[in-house]
Amino acid sequence: MKTLRSAVLLTVLAVAAAACSDSDSGSSGNVPDAAREIMAKPNYSTARWIYYVVDAESGEVLLENRPDEMIYTGSTAKNFTVGSVYETLGPETTLTTPIYATAPVADGVVPGDVVLVASGDFVLGGRGGIEGKVEHTFYQDTVDHVYANIAPNARPTSDVGDPLAGLNDLAQQVKASGVNRIDGDVLIDTRLFETYSGGDGGVTPIFVNDNLLDVTVTAGSPATIVVSPQTSAYSVVSQVDTVAADEDSSLSVEPDPTDPTKLIVSGSIAEGKSQLTTYQVPDPADWARVLLIEALGRAGVSVGAPPNRPNNEGALPAPAAFTDDRKLASLQSPPLSAMGAMILETSYNAGANDFLCLLAVERGSTDCAAGLETIYDLAGKAGLDTTAVFLTDGQGGDPASTTPRQMTKWVQWAKAQPWGQAFFDGQPVLGESGSLAPYGGDSPAKGKVAAKAGTGVALNPVNGRLLSNVQSLAGYITLDDGTLLAFDLAMGGATFDELYDGLVQAGGDLAGVAAAFQEGLGS
Repeated sequence: MKTLRSAVLLTVLAVAAAACSDSDSGSSGNVPDAAREIMAKPNYSTARWIYYVVDAESGEVLLENRPDEMIYTGSTAKNFTVGSVYETLGPETTLTTPIYATAPVADGVVPGDVVLVASGDFVLGGRGGIEGKVEHTFYQDTVDHVYANIAPNARPTSDVGDPLAGLNDLAQQVKASGVNRIDGDVLIDTRLFETYSGGDGGVTPIFVNDNLLDVTVTAGSPATIVVSPQTSAYSVVSQVDTVAADEDSSLSVEPDPTDPTKLIVSGSIAEGKSQLTTYQVPDPADWARVLLIEALGRAGVSVGAPPNRPNNEGALPAPAAFTDDRKLASLQSPPLSAMGAMILETSYNAGANDFLCLLAVERGSTDCAAGLETIYDLAGKAGLDTTAVFLTDGQGGDPASTTPRQMTKWVQWAKAQPWGQAFFDGQPVLGESGSLAPYGGDSPAKGKVAAKAGTGVALNPVNGRLLSNVQSLAGYITLDDGTLLAFDLAMGGATFDELYDGLVQAGGDLAGVAAAFQEGLGS
């Protein structure tokens, strides 16, 4: 659902009374007064608060309230996906994206095609990937471009690295291999896994700039537009009006009905403002093909085939044809731990589903849903009751559900694994990083809560009120004496007057309760 997707993401972007009365009959431990005060706010009079907090080393239960009730996970389910990839593939593993020629190079000419074989590397050299990093623009006052269409403070990826750095590097390697001209076509091989339908559109093994065209609109007469990456794949036409400074900006990008390569940017931009919006490319392979041909041209390699035509998958040779003597270039991804941290910190849905697909490939399947089998296998290995874990994708889209006890068991088990520190280090941190950066900056618990946030909401079509099906946090609390706790905290059933304000309040209140746990349990 588009409404659900937007609402879920807005909580990440925002850089019950019953649980304090009747439901407390099922709780144990001394719930800090500061936490009780938050739970008693009027908006939570219809809500339930459920949680489970344990010593991560000994397993001693410190706080619990109805810990065996199923509740939506929201994006806390990404903890299952990322942890399963670290266990199965290893956090230091990298992905290799090679380019092959289909015919021997002769006098600087490839008499056939060249093929980029996609590896599922969702960075592909962008975001500082060439240097082995995965940067993002998710901080206390800005959010990543993957949320640009629902957040006014999103920033383009060009702020953290050239989105074409990987393709440029590959193209320069092709040139350095002695190739000056490609007589045939440039093809993108996406056969690693089948296109997977996630909450943010189809996920394929090829990503360039998250398969988004960044469109920055600046107010003026007329409004101006800058796109990134610069490409001939699309022409952009502005139909944006500049409005008064105190009015809201509202932007959209849609293809011209008669020409899908022509994008119409419409809406309004407030005077004195600049705002990012994005266009999700409909076919990532076509997009990557154009961008690679353009990169080859910049490197001094001419291509006989025109850039702006569909990727010809039917011309791909059998995988056995890709031999070392035909390899022209290759690109290494950052380690999976860096990619996993970006998924956790920004709640990157497409990246989480890409990780699910990599799990499927490791099982020998091109059907990404097979990756769920690995997650369930590992949940059983971790001692979870898998009948109380319900997952349908890698991102935690509804109806993904579990209980606080099971989620806590998972993060407790994860921290004890050889890759546990990488998993811990990738979590958003209260007042410092990722989706928890906007909260708790002046709290004594700042830097001491490291947890993935999750959200599931719906809007009433009659009055616009927000229903919070879940707002959750799952991860770790470090007490002042260094004791590490594992926890899951979830709230469901609250209602708010407005979408954005409700999401900000719910996200802040969950962070506030976690901070109260840290302070109260450490005293």
